[in-house]
Amino acid sequence: MPRTISPTAVGFLLALAVRLVIIGSAPWNFSFDGYQRWAGREHLLIQDWLPATQSILWLVSSAGGGVLATRIALSVVAAAAVAAGVSLARSIGGPAAGWFFVPMGLFSPFLTWSTVPYQEGTFLLFIFGAMAAALRDRLWLADLLAGAVALVRYEGWPFVAVYILWRRDPRALRALWGAGLWLMLKNVLDLTGHASSPTDFADWNGITDRFSPAMLLESLAKMARQLWMTGGWLVLLLGGIGAVDALRRRLRGAWVLVLLIAGQLAAVAGWLVGLETAIVRMQVVVGMISGVFVATLGGHLWSDQRWRKLLVVAAIGGSMGWSVIGGVLAQRSLRSVRWEVDLATEWRAHPERKWQLTPRSGLGTRSRHDGCEILQGLTEHVHGQDFWCMPWTDTAPEGLWEARWGKGGYRISPPQADEAPDTVRP
Repeated sequence: MPRTISPTAVGFLLALAVRLVIIGSAPWNFSFDGYQRWAGREHLLIQDWLPATQSILWLVSSAGGGVLATRIALSVVAAAAVAAGVSLARSIGGPAAGWFFVPMGLFSPFLTWSTVPYQEGTFLLFIFGAMAAALRDRLWLADLLAGAVALVRYEGWPFVAVYILWRRDPRALRALWGAGLWLMLKNVLDLTGHASSPTDFADWNGITDRFSPAMLLESLAKMARQLWMTGGWLVLLLGGIGAVDALRRRLRGAWVLVLLIAGQLAAVAGWLVGLETAIVRMQVVVGMISGVFVATLGGHLWSDQRWRKLLVVAAIGGSMGWSVIGGVLAQRSLRSVRWEVDLATEWRAHPERKWQLTPRSGLGTRSRHDGCEILQGLTEHVHGQDFWCMPWTDTAPEGLWEARWGKGGYRISPPQADEAPDTVRP
């Protein structure tokens, strides 16, 4: 492997460059959690989510940035997570392992979902960063980053406990700062997350009544198809082989990563039951942590000249294939909301207009969502200020332009229109 070029820098720059291409080809925000977070950009707490990722949106919005600036900022965070992963792989498996983690920065589920307002980029940045810093004896930084994991996702709280045990140093208790801060704020201030719509995003509500073995089997079959399409099955297979190899060679930090993967698989199982379906995003964290073992396995095989050509071809081919699939996934997400994108374009072309919106409904997981959520996530419009969503309210002011969903698009009518309404078509 080249010694004059830093794999950490290459991993960061390549991950960011491809994400910027994805944003250029699919410039609109997509997916419902992302819509909800953008709609609540003036708040640090959204629904029942932890605040770390939302703070990025809040900072960008406070500085005057819009959806595009937010997506770029999140892509920078994701690229930093890739760089941290490269550093971690190098620390565990040697220089060649660092290079073999670079393609994982383009793993298509992570590539797609880290350009929009989701927590995976922040989550992986803090986990990989904490472990890499600890392995390089930068312990203050490691403890700080490990503690921050608790402010991203609740699945990060077990990581903090495992991290403290792994460090085997009382000073590692500094990593409790994030969980301690959150518990103090919740108990003292009784914080409640902002809801940008009436939709309840808590996936576990009514889970015992909704659970069905047949539905779980159907979801698992769907996940298998998604793993095949993204190549995630190969990451899990090679990651499993790499994990066994790393444990056998007693590489530092290997057992921590194995426990992380086990914990994330348990979280995905609960997620499958809660959503009642499989989504590609479920592959992100498990796939990226497994990718560290893929990298250490590649680094181990690199020492044998017979494997080198195959490893280089696989790394280049995987990077190119994942980049294409990531772009396809982003385009597919936007095609599913093409009618709302067209209406959002109309709204942006006429910022002076106020709207009454009767949206598409029965969208997303468990058919909980509607077009009003999508429009709030695509634009700067806010319900009750710039538009009124009729399923969300009983009354609306007079003199509003009307957008009403009908087969084939949203039909637009001016206030007290005397002429036939137009149809906004994709």
